[in-house]
Amino acid sequence: MLLEAAVLAFLGIWLTNEYMNNIYMQLYWNSLIGAHLTTYTMIIGLAIGLGGTVTAFTLWKNLREARYKLEHVTSPRLRGSVKQVLSMLPTMDEEYSPTPKHSTVKHSQATFTSSTPPQNTSQEEPNPIQTIPPTAPLPDRQDPPS
Repeated sequence: MLLEAAVLAFLGIWLTNEYMNNIYMQLYWNSLIGAHLTTYTMIIGLAIGLGGTVTAFTLWKNLREARYKLEHVTSPRLRGSVKQVLSMLPTMDEEYSPTPKHSTVKHSQATFTSSTPPQNTSQEEPNPIQTIPPTAPLPDRQDPPS
């Protein structure tokens, strides 16, 4: 492979030097490429778009097959841990959330305490997480009389 790379590099350098010093070769390449530049651009753009689509579809299909295989594990030792991991993964129907499903707390379930931390009289470590007190709602906006 190294020999092949060296030969290709030599031929590339030779072709570049020939192009820079031969006016007839410059005219030929400029007319060949310049006449069909938009066609080449469209073909390259279409190839990139189709390649990306095929890649995304293939990855999605492989993920779906892997998830199906994981959901139908027959070993009883693995079934519990696989179900636990799968329950934490987002599904295609859910919105993406940066926090996992098991750690979200609904607003109605949250408990609010006073802004002053409680006095710790025991030997336990103090709780580093302080809850934020609820805030009062903003008053309705009143337009000035005109």
